[in-house]
Amino acid sequence: MLTQLNCPQCRVPFTAEVFQIVDVGQMPELKRMLLSGRLNVAVCPNCGFSAQLGTPLLYHDPAHEQFMVFVPMELNLSHTEQQRVIGDLVQQAMNQTPPEKRRGYMLQAQTILTYQTLIEKVLETEGVTPEMMARQRRQGELLQKLSTASRDVADILLQDNASLIDETFFAMLSSVLQASTESQDAEQTLKLTNLQARLYRETEVGRQLEKRQGTLHRFRQAAKKQGGLSPELLLAYVVQHQQDDALVDGLAAVGQAALTYTFFSLLTQEIEARESAGNQTEAARLSQIRSRLLEVQAAVQRESKAIMDQASQVLSAILTAPDRRAAVQERLPEIDEAFMYLLSSTLAQAEQAGAAEQAAALSEVRDLILEEVENQTPPEIRFLESLMQAETEAAQREILAANSHLVSADLVNILRILANQTEQAGDEQTTEQIKKLEKLVAGYLQQ
Repeated sequence: MLTQLNCPQCRVPFTAEVFQIVDVGQMPELKRMLLSGRLNVAVCPNCGFSAQLGTPLLYHDPAHEQFMVFVPMELNLSHTEQQRVIGDLVQQAMNQTPPEKRRGYMLQAQTILTYQTLIEKVLETEGVTPEMMARQRRQGELLQKLSTASRDVADILLQDNASLIDETFFAMLSSVLQASTESQDAEQTLKLTNLQARLYRETEVGRQLEKRQGTLHRFRQAAKKQGGLSPELLLAYVVQHQQDDALVDGLAAVGQAALTYTFFSLLTQEIEARESAGNQTEAARLSQIRSRLLEVQAAVQRESKAIMDQASQVLSAILTAPDRRAAVQERLPEIDEAFMYLLSSTLAQAEQAGAAEQAAALSEVRDLILEEVENQTPPEIRFLESLMQAETEAAQREILAANSHLVSADLVNILRILANQTEQAGDEQTTEQIKKLEKLVAGYLQQ
């Protein structure tokens, strides 16, 4: 539901999407949002201030028969008030569940006392043990200390906690860095970027991760050079790096479109060739890779179908709503790339079929979404997007002059960080564009 809030930092009123019923059977993406810390997080469109909202929450996972209610202690509710809130949430969840899918465990909700406990209960369904959670907490504490520590203090922290620097730690660092970038905290983003670069250079796991990223970059470049991904190219890289399971998985993720029947046929031929040559060790290793990638392919297909089914349901709900604008505002958190792809393809099909009424309705939904996204985008982001979309340097200079109040050293830092990110992703064209813009903005500041 949409909730009206006042930003505690700049006092500007805005609306935020709040979920009190989290049924991951109906909306699987809410589980990912919960675990990544993005659920019920309000971001002020005016100043960028973000905070997690303290709200009662019912979590339902039918696959694991989890039916839990969390009521924040900071709400200071009496026992009677808490029971009323829990009862209301349980009743709402039951009403939203089709009769044939209601189960006995839903009649007795488990009360959760802390938000951390709720997260841990959900993580247990992902195979995360209490020991793993305790280690991740220590890693989180270390990351927080490192992000603000001086060079000398950081040296001591890294020396004393070397065992905590693993791939999970780098994943946490990347997640925090992304969140810092999105919140436009230039100073914190720069510190985290420098920390990440240092750990890549000075730790064994960092050097290994950087080596993998280099291989993935070369793979992307090779695909670009030959005009696109191919099963043959993916196979060559998989065979070459077969001893590094994580890198093979990364290649499969990047080259997902090449995981075709042809790829698996070629891989089978490679396995048979090694068996014929008596190289049973390598044949067995490639056979294990084939089995794993077949499972990956099947999982991707299942997930893609689930994502598109969900997008189709959201689109249908918006199209049939009496107030489409209100429906778009209500379902905006569910509108993602998959939804926009479905919307665009459905609109194209309607236009080709001459279904004017359907095409008009789909066009209206598209325009409402673009308008709503534009309204919720902070002015700084709109400014940066306009600079990136300008076709000439003269046009960029005009935009800078018209928005001089938004031009600062922080903007230069943000552009430098964006350039590093696109460079690591192998997008040379965008990297060059951002670096030129960074130079232009830096020059404008010196005028």
